[in-house]
Amino acid sequence: MNTEFRTIVQPLKGYQGLVSHEQPVVMLGSCFTDNVGGCLLGGGFPACVNPCGTLYNPASIASALLDILYERPYTRDDLFQHEGLWHSWSHHSRFSGPDPDAVVEHINKSQAEASEALSKASALFITFGTSWIFRLTEEGRVVANCHKKPATLFQREMLNTQKVYGLWKKMLRELQARYPALKTVFTVSPIRHLADGAHGNQASKSTLLLAIDQLTQEFKDTSLYFPAYEIMMDDLRDYRFYAADMLHPSPVAVAYIYDKFCESFMTQATVMKALQAEREARRAAHRPLHPTSPANPE
Repeated sequence: MNTEFRTIVQPLKGYQGLVSHEQPVVMLGSCFTDNVGGCLLGGGFPACVNPCGTLYNPASIASALLDILYERPYTRDDLFQHEGLWHSWSHHSRFSGPDPDAVVEHINKSQAEASEALSKASALFITFGTSWIFRLTEEGRVVANCHKKPATLFQREMLNTQKVYGLWKKMLRELQARYPALKTVFTVSPIRHLADGAHGNQASKSTLLLAIDQLTQEFKDTSLYFPAYEIMMDDLRDYRFYAADMLHPSPVAVAYIYDKFCESFMTQATVMKALQAEREARRAAHRPLHPTSPANPE
């Protein structure tokens, strides 16, 4: 009998040292990427986190990665104007702004930094959030963000397993040819998308999991899967580990998953160095109430 009354998802074995302070990592995907990426940045790691902003579906993530891989420059022709702001269909709204030239400059600067990081990276972390995509009806292109445009402009559809697998099989081959030492780590976001109900969310996540399983079996030497989804769904199967919306992981859950991430991909020396960086950052952020006090000689 299991007296712990829970299912503990164990950290991965054999990948300690993949994440270090010596080499950058690149992270693309859903808002869960921002959660883990924020922890890495807080630990002083050279992490490039969501250089195109938050992306949710495998098609948009693949498109963004191709742009980064081949350093495709953006121009004003890639933007559109809506409600006084200029937007890119391939980027999150944090890149949007009233000045199109500034938007293009921001996009290209972020992309150049990501390209540089990828060329030196030990690992690329990809987090899929959903199998659902929005496609512009007139152009047929998949968009990363609808930017509050009318729903009538889009067709919504769910990618099947073979479509996700086909897209990323090509992507992994491109990465392998360019950066043969790079490891691609897939995750599925534990954040639930309930617009289509609980079953719709499970169907979407299952599609992603099956596609990743095929990919990691075919590309065993260069890709692997980190079970963030399973840690949340099975190990932390309790609503006390959710935020107030009952969809997103709570800070405690994010910290727990990040600990599993560290155990999987870092050496003990790296973990200790990250903890020291976090302590130093907290000290630097601390503002004493009485800066001229003898207790604060500087």
